[in-house]
Amino acid sequence: MGDQQVTLGGTPASPSSSIVVTNIHPVIISVSRATDIPGFYMDWFLHRFHEGSIIWKNPYKQNRRQRVLFDKTRAAVFWTKDPGSLLARADEIDDLGIHWYAQVTLNNYEGLGYELRVPLLEKRVQDFQDLSSRLGKERVVWRFDPLLLSDILTLSTLQERIKRLFSLLGPYCERMVFSYIDLRYQGVMRNMKQYGLTDVREFLLDEKLQVAGLLEQCAKKYGVLVMACCQELDLSRYGIVPGRCVDDRIFRRIASNDSEFIGWLDRDARKDTGQRAHCTCIVSKDVGEYSTCLHQCRYCYANWSDEMVAGRYLLHRQAINQGIIPESIVPEF
Repeated sequence: MGDQQVTLGGTPASPSSSIVVTNIHPVIISVSRATDIPGFYMDWFLHRFHEGSIIWKNPYKQNRRQRVLFDKTRAAVFWTKDPGSLLARADEIDDLGIHWYAQVTLNNYEGLGYELRVPLLEKRVQDFQDLSSRLGKERVVWRFDPLLLSDILTLSTLQERIKRLFSLLGPYCERMVFSYIDLRYQGVMRNMKQYGLTDVREFLLDEKLQVAGLLEQCAKKYGVLVMACCQELDLSRYGIVPGRCVDDRIFRRIASNDSEFIGWLDRDARKDTGQRAHCTCIVSKDVGEYSTCLHQCRYCYANWSDEMVAGRYLLHRQAINQGIIPESIVPEF
């Protein structure tokens, strides 16, 4: 279907305020790179999926919207820093009748002030293990992302933390995904500065290679494939391959009996051109919104400020408490 000019709120729109809504019918959805939907908005997502659609707002073009219809959706990737939230709703997700797996970011930065509101490390580890036992370790991808260094997190300390998590999670996953922090992104620099984390720094080349060597050792010890997310540096000598977080190869394994979906993957599982240059993910539609995640990860590009996140979450909860399930995460009254 083509573009439709509509007005939110039921009032006539001037040319400068008119909002263009485009209907799309994705086969694969991403839930979500932009925010932690399993952690904070799962009731909303499950309800909207059963209703058949959401409204997605373009964060860069304020008058552009997409009505994401789920009538052709066959698969999903769920992203979270709270594996317990996915574990608690796994049966309900199964009931949606789609093929799905999880990308779980589980970093070991506890006590350093970089991730203020994630669950305790011990709980996240236990929940990850339980989620893997529930889904199968081929369907739970572990992310230590991003790797970072600072005055209080030296290279040797980071390596010890990586080794510890590998010992706890390696037996429960087949893949580990990482990236080196990139402070060239404006949002990352802004957030680091406003929260006083000016000592966080990027890796020198030699430091990147030392970490890659450690990851190679851990990968061999635990039989885990290590993947680098959106990294320019060729690390193939360490057995590290480019990451593909929305991955047709996983879907081919977990949906092998769905001939129609496999046929779609054969025809249309092309690279997602909306992602960064070194991303190898296949095409999907993200259903999240920026500045809505409450984990308060200080290195995150996706949140503008704690105040904006709190305000948007309040709007969401006010709608829910009134019995309204808004079409988008952040309602517009």
